[in-house]
Amino acid sequence: MSTLDATALEIESLVNDWRSRLHQLDPGVAHSRPDPDRWSISEVIGHLIDSACNNHQRFVRAQFCEELVFPKYEQAEWVEASDYQSFPWESLIELWFHYNLQIAHLIRNIPDSKLSTPCTITPYETCTLGFLATDYLVHLQHHFKILADRILA
Repeated sequence: MSTLDATALEIESLVNDWRSRLHQLDPGVAHSRPDPDRWSISEVIGHLIDSACNNHQRFVRAQFCEELVFPKYEQAEWVEASDYQSFPWESLIELWFHYNLQIAHLIRNIPDSKLSTPCTITPYETCTLGFLATDYLVHLQHHFKILADRILA
């Protein structure tokens, strides 16, 4: 199994597991902020949708150019603009779930010949498309470890 196949499989496993966990949360709990300066669970899920959106473009665009240069994802501004606090909780979960299944499908289909495409997300260091694809999973795992600790606390 290739690294990208394993990455896609792990994304699918993570989102399938967390979909059911998230549906068990009361919407009031999901929309409440633990502190005024910290995101609610719904805002974290919204952030992960925004991340999927930005990475979707990166993963596709990098396959059709010699080098990708892409703007930084301004996560706080995206979350604020989207107002995930007022988005229906069940719909938010399903959007996140299905978008990540699409991302897993996309990652699984990146040609090996494109994995070394240089990608610069300004102002960060240049990396490869292969790194961006595997790092997407690391990012999801990071947020769900924090959410698990928060939900179980």
